[in-house]
Amino acid sequence: MKKILKFVSLILFLCADHQALAIQTQINKVTDLFDKHIEDKDALLQNMKKQNDNAMEQIKSRKHHESIEGMDGAEGKANELNSIKETDLDEAGRQKRGSQEYQFYDENELEPDYTKPGNRMHKLDSDDIVTATEKTMRQIGTDLMKRLIELGFNCKTVKGAIHKDPTYYIDIKKEDQKNTEYDQLFCEEPRNQYSCNDSVSLSCKRIGIRYTNPEPRTIRFNGHTLHNNKMNWGFAVHWKTKRWGWHITPYHPGKTIFGWPDQVDSCWRDNPAAIIADARSYIAATLGVSIEQIGENVTFPASGRGIGNITPVHCRWRVVWDEYEFGYTYREIYHVCEEWAEDWTERCMLK
Repeated sequence: MKKILKFVSLILFLCADHQALAIQTQINKVTDLFDKHIEDKDALLQNMKKQNDNAMEQIKSRKHHESIEGMDGAEGKANELNSIKETDLDEAGRQKRGSQEYQFYDENELEPDYTKPGNRMHKLDSDDIVTATEKTMRQIGTDLMKRLIELGFNCKTVKGAIHKDPTYYIDIKKEDQKNTEYDQLFCEEPRNQYSCNDSVSLSCKRIGIRYTNPEPRTIRFNGHTLHNNKMNWGFAVHWKTKRWGWHITPYHPGKTIFGWPDQVDSCWRDNPAAIIADARSYIAATLGVSIEQIGENVTFPASGRGIGNITPVHCRWRVVWDEYEFGYTYREIYHVCEEWAEDWTERCMLK
């Protein structure tokens, strides 16, 4: 029944809004049926007008206002509001809203909090439903008007001729009216229950470097390769006729350190700190690691001598050992995150 009434109302609305030209289907007839069944109609209308005027006068005169609940404090509230400056209205309203008097708004969630994902999703659903309903009803009205015009209906009413003759009498049979009660059942359920899942992803914004404890190690270099590339690390010592041995040490030997004769050729560079730093860099490059992983205290071969056999090199009468052994400290490198970045994501779905 409710759907039929809505459909009839829709037709009347569309007919009033669209003045379509079609054949005339109805002419309103005016009869005296209403006048004959209302006793003393003029007195009734005058009495109703008198009651209406009396009610308007009582409203204008503020009579019986004291019977309205809370009216005794209305004047005080009005004076309180009038005392607030216009520039302070916004601040006064915020203070009043945050007072204990209006705390029940927050406790009962009478005002939706759209910062909550559930309320925000519920509002978006409501907006989508309203938009889709408006679009559908507009299309239904357009299609209905086209169909009515095709069928030749005219929704305009034409006022009929005013006359009272002939007079008709209708016999009315009174019967007891029985009201029919309807139980409305709705299949829809409120779509206000959501299942939200929060996830966080971590990423490193700043990476730091850490080292393990240093540990002692040794490394050997080929004598010919070392002599050809790092000749300034060592010096030649005259062993015997036409025989000079190439010794490696960052320090100038003299006669007091190793007892060697003070016969040093032009390949010697008298800068021990530079030779040790160069050896440290050479070891790091050979191992393919950072120089920070190699300790600063690099030890050269004992007495400057090498290991293995001796063979001549391109320098006249000079010989070198097969290998030279160096000592150093080594530490592993690893990375740590010194500053993390959090990225939160929230996904909500209807249950």
